[in-house]
Amino acid sequence: VKYVVELARALAMMPGVYRVDLFTRQVSSPEVDWSYGEPTEMLTSGSTDGEGSGESAGAYIVRIPCGPRDKYLRKEALWPYLQEFVDGALAHILNMSKALGEQVSNGKLVLPYVIHGHYADAGDVAALLSGALNVPMVLTGHSLGRNKLEQIMKQGRMSKEEIDSTYKIMRRIEGEELALDAAELVITSTRQEIDEQWGLYDGFDVKLEKVLRARARRGVSCHGRFMPRMVVIPPGMDFSSVVVPEDTSDGDDGKDFEIASPRSLPPIWAEVMRFLTNPHKPMILALSRPDPKKNITTLVKAFGECRPLRELANLILIMGNRDDIDEMSAGNASVLTTVLKLIDKYDLYGSVAFPKHHKQSDVPEIYRLTGKMK
Repeated sequence: VKYVVELARALAMMPGVYRVDLFTRQVSSPEVDWSYGEPTEMLTSGSTDGEGSGESAGAYIVRIPCGPRDKYLRKEALWPYLQEFVDGALAHILNMSKALGEQVSNGKLVLPYVIHGHYADAGDVAALLSGALNVPMVLTGHSLGRNKLEQIMKQGRMSKEEIDSTYKIMRRIEGEELALDAAELVITSTRQEIDEQWGLYDGFDVKLEKVLRARARRGVSCHGRFMPRMVVIPPGMDFSSVVVPEDTSDGDDGKDFEIASPRSLPPIWAEVMRFLTNPHKPMILALSRPDPKKNITTLVKAFGECRPLRELANLILIMGNRDDIDEMSAGNASVLTTVLKLIDKYDLYGSVAFPKHHKQSDVPEIYRLTGKMK
């Protein structure tokens, strides 16, 4: 979610952009923060170039009611409610288009310049909205269903029926195919994603796409064939929250946290340190959600089987946030359970840290701690 919010903020600050609406589902439940139930939330007031200042300018989160309002649903459970989401989003767009027309276009309807769908379900929604409004669509697929299906099948732990039951993978692939057919542009993070992941889809062929693109550049007919343009944009990072501390030590040996008052140290440092018998060792850091694809268990196994590495370094596992493993999704719970079993199997107590909670604002401090221990 964070990267999409950052994208919305960044787009709204660009010259020539008046408004960015980020659509998501409205939820009023004690399971989530109260803000999830707010229909609209301003992220930023917009750019300062004159065009981006106005009554409705800026970036907004717009929460559309769909499905049970008092219950948070995992993305795999949202598919039956997508049409309801489309209807709500379309109503909002038309109302906002009229309002913007009155504010900035002498009463002329102001439709969105582009609709950008992220992930399979939002891609499905974006395709339907794009068709209804005749507005260009952009797609970012993120984790792709066909590739995920292949990877899980290779593991041999689940049948295809079990995979579909858990991940609704066939509906997800259907949504991705629909979105691929409707998109004019597809954003990817690597060339591998284009060749080896999108290349698995009926709506995209790597070689044919190159031929069609070459013919279009030469002004030669493509005989009605069309494929979206694929663009690689490597992942970036917002460094505005990263504070680089001044180096006040002559030779930083990683022990300055002993001298400092415990109250002056970032709380996440204490959370990590409490697991470690010798916290002065260099740190091997893994920071990701406990998803089977992240391969955290292989890292723990490799660490456990290499005595020289265990003697040299500590292993720090920042695996999202959890209260009770039994209440987590099956995939995440399986990874965490396996990690705990491996820690016990190789007797890694005192050498592996796996705090239960961290905040987004803790991430720079986690990296800073790792850097101090190198």
